[in-house]
Amino acid sequence: MSGSKTLRTLGTFLAAGALLATVVAPAGAHLRGGAGGPHHGGGLMPLLRAVNLTPEQQTQVRSIIQTSRQANHQTAQQLRQAEKDLADRLLTPGQLTTADLQAQIQQIGQLRQQLLQSRAQTALDIRGLLTPEQLAKAAEAKAKMQQLRSEMRELTQPRQP
Repeated sequence: MSGSKTLRTLGTFLAAGALLATVVAPAGAHLRGGAGGPHHGGGLMPLLRAVNLTPEQQTQVRSIIQTSRQANHQTAQQLRQAEKDLADRLLTPGQLTTADLQAQIQQIGQLRQQLLQSRAQTALDIRGLLTPEQLAKAAEAKAKMQQLRSEMRELTQPRQP
């Protein structure tokens, strides 16, 4: 194999790997409970801990989340499978164009949209349980968490000369 052909093959392989990572990462987030996955609510859960829910509110939140999980289980499974199928297809030999992938990309987009709409509704349902004081406390906790993340990034990123 000539040097330029080897470099083209390596470049194609690296590009496919990068694309594969962008396709598979969102499905992994659903499996780990991020991005509204099995633990549904994503960034909402730490905020709920900060507002000191009453026992009745805790029961209602658990019920809302459980109902949402059950309603979205099949859609999340379909999304994971569609993302896996796309990743597998990207790594098969032969020519492949965006047009060849369009139907799969559209299906993934629709499934993600369904889950996003459901997560938004779940968040609104939970938000409806909170008092104005609890909402204010949640907003304050969110601002503090954002500040901490910013400080952590500053500590872990190399300084620019």
